[in-house]
Amino acid sequence: MSPPPRVAVFSTNFLPASQTFVHDQLRHHRRYVPEVFCWRRQHPERFPFAPVHRARPLYGLTAHDAAFHRRFTAHSTTAPTRTAAPFALIHAHFATGATYALPYARTHRLPLVVSFHGYDVPLLWNRRRFHPPFWPFLLRARPMLETMALGLCASDELRELLASHGVPAAKLRTHRLGIDLERWKPSPRSGAAESPNSFANPTGSTEPSEPTDTPLRVAMVGRFVPKKGHHDALDAFARHRRRHPRSTLVLVGAGPLRRSLEQRAHASGLDVTFRGELPWTGVRQVLRRAHVLLAPSRVAPDGDRDSGLMVAKEASALGTVVVGTRHGGIPSIVDHERTGLLASEGDVVTLAAHLDRLTRPAARAPLAAAAIAKMRAEYSLPERVAELEALYDEARRIGPG
Repeated sequence: MSPPPRVAVFSTNFLPASQTFVHDQLRHHRRYVPEVFCWRRQHPERFPFAPVHRARPLYGLTAHDAAFHRRFTAHSTTAPTRTAAPFALIHAHFATGATYALPYARTHRLPLVVSFHGYDVPLLWNRRRFHPPFWPFLLRARPMLETMALGLCASDELRELLASHGVPAAKLRTHRLGIDLERWKPSPRSGAAESPNSFANPTGSTEPSEPTDTPLRVAMVGRFVPKKGHHDALDAFARHRRRHPRSTLVLVGAGPLRRSLEQRAHASGLDVTFRGELPWTGVRQVLRRAHVLLAPSRVAPDGDRDSGLMVAKEASALGTVVVGTRHGGIPSIVDHERTGLLASEGDVVTLAAHLDRLTRPAARAPLAAAAIAKMRAEYSLPERVAELEALYDEARRIGPG
């Protein structure tokens, strides 16, 4: 019996705290064996994995590394010739990572699969690509797109954007990322003097509802960057608090906007707790306690955007109702009025009205139950990775560019 094919996974930084989805994919492969190639190794205690091949510093300028070269030219017992690479294909996360994978795909005649996740798509045409850190990307982006066998887009919006800027539609697929439903199981809301919610019970049995006068607990999870819409969140929450002064808001994350958000919350007299950056277990604890996840994503001034918002899937799987915007892949995750509530980007009046509505447990319960069912039906991580491996098969049939 032949050993399973190997895939070289390029991730420039392996891994920032916000990229749990990359690690989740790696853990759930069944028919392919992944090896990671990176420039920087980050958070190894949070994202254990082996093997991880790490490049030397000049890799950032040259996209060549001696250790990488030796691994790609290692003899393979399954290769048809002794000079063939030991990999069946290359999978690069983000267009930026794909430009570093490009020389290896070309030299070794390997199919190149690229996952587009959000900020990397507008980087193909906006002015940010002229900043010095992105010069290698600027030089290699067009050849990378020409060489690419398949481009996997985390949302339909990203696929449409790429096609509108000249990437052949035949190369593009929407591949939505899954979540580990064993990690993100619903449970009773945790809080003082509360009874479990009926919607948090995955068996569907009837449990007592929490008191109708329980203050609404709202959470928001994400980096403090413009596309996440934190300023809209504070404005919407301030409007909501005028009518429901006991409601609370917890913000989880880190980033350049933190100081301005703290100042804004303080100036508005809002009851906001900043929890900082948390591991997934900490995020799960926050979401299990919350009644609502606020996800007011919007297109940033530089074109940066969200795609398939992972925390919206995780919250939905827990039975925490998502209030979000019609942005990126959020409308694919949240069915408005069925599994959650949506508003247009920047519409803080509607976001606040949604929060008002969800102060009633009876309003949250049917949305939460439907959200749990949707996540189980559409976003199971093993099933999503099985689809990814089928796309690998397709890329191998297409062959190198």
